[in-house]
Amino acid sequence: MKIKEVYDFLDFIAPFNTAAEWDNCGLSVGSLENEVTKILVALDVTEGLIEEAVKTGAELVVTHHPLIFTPVSQIESESLVYKAVKSGVTFISSHTCLDKAIGGVNDCLAVKVGIKNVQTSETDGCLKTGEIEPCSASAFAKTIKNALGGKVAFTDNGKEIKKVAFCSGAGGDFINAAAELGADALLTGEAKHHEYLEANRLGIALFDAGHYETEVVVCEFLRKSLDLQFDGAEVLIYDEKPPVKYI
Repeated sequence: MKIKEVYDFLDFIAPFNTAAEWDNCGLSVGSLENEVTKILVALDVTEGLIEEAVKTGAELVVTHHPLIFTPVSQIESESLVYKAVKSGVTFISSHTCLDKAIGGVNDCLAVKVGIKNVQTSETDGCLKTGEIEPCSASAFAKTIKNALGGKVAFTDNGKEIKKVAFCSGAGGDFINAAAELGADALLTGEAKHHEYLEANRLGIALFDAGHYETEVVVCEFLRKSLDLQFDGAEVLIYDEKPPVKYI
């Protein structure tokens, strides 16, 4: 089986042409014509992931975050790009296109934290809304923490939460869009100080549950999807750890 078959399947479930203009989805390093018998799935390309691919004999790595985001003017021997090329492994990413896709990152996040009746925003496919059982902000924060792990930072205006807008990863800038959609809260993975202030001004709760924690949930979806589609390849999730530690 050629890697091109996996590439085409990923393009089918989350079309690369739906990615954000600034994004770089698809093939980063390697060849689509190479044969593949083992696939590693991960959130990020790290030195540990590259070493694991080489050690286990994986010919293909599929990640959410791209190895290359912006044009590269030089490739130093200590860089991830150099090490990826030297490994002989092929690297494919499915980033913002997978955020938007049916069953993709945001849908996985919704399932994990119990958001139901999910709908996609007409203005931006990365922002979705859904409903939870009515509860307080602190109660929903506990639900998120129990579901995702890590830590949850949030605002609490004392209002009950039922309709939730959500965007995995760095979605704090959707706070105004969430308010316009009539959401009681916005759940995301990164939020800035001024976005917390804006949430308080708008009267909706803002939950920051961690970029890693809100996106790593998609790895199991990718593993299952690839495993069901390709009997001839072993599909494994790389056991990566969150890059952020807390005290």
